[in-house]
Amino acid sequence: MPIYFFDTSALVYRYASDRPSRRVRRVTSDARCEVYIANITVVEMAGALAKVCRSKGHDTKKFESMDTAFLKDIANGRLSVRDITQSDMQRARHLLRYAGVVKKRALGASDALLSVCCLELALEKKGVPVIFYTEDWTLYSTLREINGFRAALELRCLAASRGGVPSTTRRGK
Repeated sequence: MPIYFFDTSALVYRYASDRPSRRVRRVTSDARCEVYIANITVVEMAGALAKVCRSKGHDTKKFESMDTAFLKDIANGRLSVRDITQSDMQRARHLLRYAGVVKKRALGASDALLSVCCLELALEKKGVPVIFYTEDWTLYSTLREINGFRAALELRCLAASRGGVPSTTRRGK
């Protein structure tokens, strides 16, 4: 069974009912799958869930319900949290340089950190498919242009395809 790694923009759909929620819940609920997040996602989820509450007019009770469900998923091992290492930070700096200067893309620091954290997981798992989920088109389209990410990961974007670019890549392709 493949391993899944979710960034915050995709994982939020496990707890909030929106368009891609069913697909995210199916993957993250399957006991046969390993599901990972980066430790930075623990902090980012509070902001993502607050944004959902603002956009839908939910109160703090709804926020607490979603946040508690998220924390329970970590506590019961449904979500495994990977620490970002010093090596990941160096790789993220290189990714930000490449994305920002060479590709002229506004990639965020936390997106770069969790992306390289996922890449390191794939390299550790040696041959086991690792599928990276995001809803961030800038992140997805940047990673899909980098051979190292395409070779090690299958990339999936929950956002609609753009400009004829598919929202999924196959590992090694």
